[in-house]
Amino acid sequence: MTDRDALTLDDGELIGARVVGARHAGGAFAKSRLVDVELVRCDLSGCDFSESVWQRVTLADCRCSSIELPQTRMRDVTFTDAKLDDANLRMARLVNVRFGASGLVGALFGAAELDGVAFPDCDLSGADFANARVHEVDLRDARLEGLQGLSSLRGATIAPEQLVVLAPALAYALGMIVRATEK
Repeated sequence: MTDRDALTLDDGELIGARVVGARHAGGAFAKSRLVDVELVRCDLSGCDFSESVWQRVTLADCRCSSIELPQTRMRDVTFTDAKLDDANLRMARLVNVRFGASGLVGALFGAAELDGVAFPDCDLSGADFANARVHEVDLRDARLEGLQGLSSLRGATIAPEQLVVLAPALAYALGMIVRATEK
């Protein structure tokens, strides 16, 4: 694995590299391919990775606010201590992806496919999962206030204490009317 200080692609690819401290806010990396890549303390805020392919990629302590990842295919990807607020993962395909201790406030997962995805110690407040398809998704230990698209999370795993936070949104998603009894 070669060490680099910038995310430079050769013919749209980066294979077997460790990138530390790169600053690429707003960069264009659409349709790129990252394989066996480690990104450490990088600023990828607002970067466009639309329709990219990520395999065996690790991001540690990276800033990725408003990152564009629509239609991206990720397999065996790990985010640790990453800031992914307002990330766009619409129509992305995520397989064996782990978001650990990361902020995903307002992230968009609309029509995404999530298989074997975990969010331990993450803040998913206001994230939108409308029309997502999930399989073996673990939301335990994640902050879930204001989560949208709950009906698309059928089969996801939550902790018992999270049910209290989700109860009003679940009742709404099911079309239930919640009314106090009249005395």
